[in-house]
Amino acid sequence: MPATRELLALQSVDGELAARRTRLSEIAPLLGDDSAIRALTRRLASEQAEVDSALGRQQEFDSVIAGFTERVDAAEKRLYSGVVVNPRELQDLQADVNMLKRQRGHEEDALLEVMVELDTARGNRDASTKELELLKASWAAEQESLTAEKQRLEAEVADFERRRADTVSRTPPPEVALYEQVRRNHTRPVAQMHNNACNACRVGVPMRTAQEVRTSSAPVRCPNCGRILLPE
Repeated sequence: MPATRELLALQSVDGELAARRTRLSEIAPLLGDDSAIRALTRRLASEQAEVDSALGRQQEFDSVIAGFTERVDAAEKRLYSGVVVNPRELQDLQADVNMLKRQRGHEEDALLEVMVELDTARGNRDASTKELELLKASWAAEQESLTAEKQRLEAEVADFERRRADTVSRTPPPEVALYEQVRRNHTRPVAQMHNNACNACRVGVPMRTAQEVRTSSAPVRCPNCGRILLPE
């Protein structure tokens, strides 16, 4: 294979290596990245705290309402026991019962609001719990897939690195040096000439240069972009 053809093979190998290394660089930050799980776990903890808070307030209202009920029962028992016969005292006792019932009613209304909050908080928590379970399962599957892909790509990189070394060993060092020099400016340093034009920069080359590309055993560069030209 002419040296310039070896350079084309080298470029092909470098392209394969670059693609795999790019993908490996994309995979690297994804492996072990459980930030979404941690964020959802924090949200779930916050929602559980809301459940606990609402539950605590519900229990407080239950206790207060139970206290009012106990006082109402005691007052009504005394009111209807026949022990109290004084009309004024009976009137005051009835007023106390009515007041206690009103206060208990206010507490019961507040309790209903807390129970609605508790139901909402529990719904949010339960939804997040299910979401977290699904997220963990999908994350584990993704991690397994990424790990397998990483191992495959690393094996392919090693194989292409061996191919690159073999290609370099078959190519004259000056031409490899030229290839590396051009590659610093162009990802693809080798281009084919088509209809006397560089197919990379699309600029025509002088007839003399085109003839050199076709006949010279040494690399010939595009006068415009500097890439190494290969004949059609």
